[in-house]
Amino acid sequence: MLGIQTFAKLLLVSISSVKRRYLARYANAAFFMALFCLAIGSTGQSYAAWYEAKGQAVIVNGNKEKARRDATEEALKQALLFAGASINSVQQLTNGLLEREDITISSSGEVDHLELTDEIWHSDYVTVSVRADIFPAAKQCTAVEYDKNIATSYFMVENRNHLVEGKIPNFSEAVTRKLATEMSAQAQNLNLAYIAPHTTRWGVNGLEENVRALSRQSNAQFVLIGSISDVSVERQRPSSFAFWKEEKATRYFSLSIKVFDGINSGLLLQQDYVTEAAWPFDRFTDVDEFSSTFWRTEYGKAIKKQMQQLTADINETIACQPMTGRVLNVAGSHISVSLGRDNGIKNGDELFVYQTSEIIDRHGKAYLQYHIYPGAFVVENAYGNTARLIHKDSGIVANIQESDFVIKR
Repeated sequence: MLGIQTFAKLLLVSISSVKRRYLARYANAAFFMALFCLAIGSTGQSYAAWYEAKGQAVIVNGNKEKARRDATEEALKQALLFAGASINSVQQLTNGLLEREDITISSSGEVDHLELTDEIWHSDYVTVSVRADIFPAAKQCTAVEYDKNIATSYFMVENRNHLVEGKIPNFSEAVTRKLATEMSAQAQNLNLAYIAPHTTRWGVNGLEENVRALSRQSNAQFVLIGSISDVSVERQRPSSFAFWKEEKATRYFSLSIKVFDGINSGLLLQQDYVTEAAWPFDRFTDVDEFSSTFWRTEYGKAIKKQMQQLTADINETIACQPMTGRVLNVAGSHISVSLGRDNGIKNGDELFVYQTSEIIDRHGKAYLQYHIYPGAFVVENAYGNTARLIHKDSGIVANIQESDFVIKR
């Protein structure tokens, strides 16, 4: 049997190997060093590890405080991701770090201890180092393993006059597609599977019905709607005493989103994402909002960062939502449903069928009432986006109708 010291050394060698492969992929973002605690307890205990990470951020318009915050957040996020912890509290922890001069914070949960160990200021960017004692995240639910499909349409731009400068009429499409790209890269089980090729003004009237309609049309369980309220540009002309200087331009970005369960139109997440960054183009430049040139600007990077945060927020919100689909067809003793291998369904899985009805109380308020069909159904054949089920015990499917619902817990 290996001694504790030998075991610890082997662990460190293994971690270093993984770290080198990780660093090869993320060399330009941050670097990591992990050291396991010297005291290793009994078998089955969750171990914490110290992680050191560096983050960098560009100083825009002389705003050093924002650059410092961005660099700290980047370092902490990379450390958490590398350690296997969740990143839902990154912003909260970062803000806590920056509130006081000693730059030390302790918290319960995955991050046990956190320190800002160093910051180095350069002419146009800052490098921040953090050191964190992190416990890897425990699996919270079985549903986290299932693919979550989301449908949306191009985000509505509320004031299209904001798109005149730069001539970016397709800005909403570009941002929506950038979100799809970031979601695919960042979240393993999260897919922006369907984007309706038009913008939609989601008013209050008929909202729930429209959400359910988009969910049915796309065969996606979740629906994301978004509205961009600000893409304006603010220009600061140099004073008459510094006429040789170029004017500075700042462009804003403000996005409001809602995420619904498309099956019952329940609101799961409502959030605003606001940022600003330098706009490097003059008043007369035509900008291609789909181009790499645009997305490599500080403004493009700032929006991309908001898309990454939006992805993390959605993932955190719906990770443990049970996978739900619809009954497509009832034929004899078999039913076909709108869940399949693309959703992680496989032969032998057990699903449950239920119906919903609307009831109205004496005050006129509407509620959904659920009627669960007795027993479980077993997947007999799983296909791409559908599956054929049979009742686990009796094989009877009486009273089940098309448009009923099926759930995998």
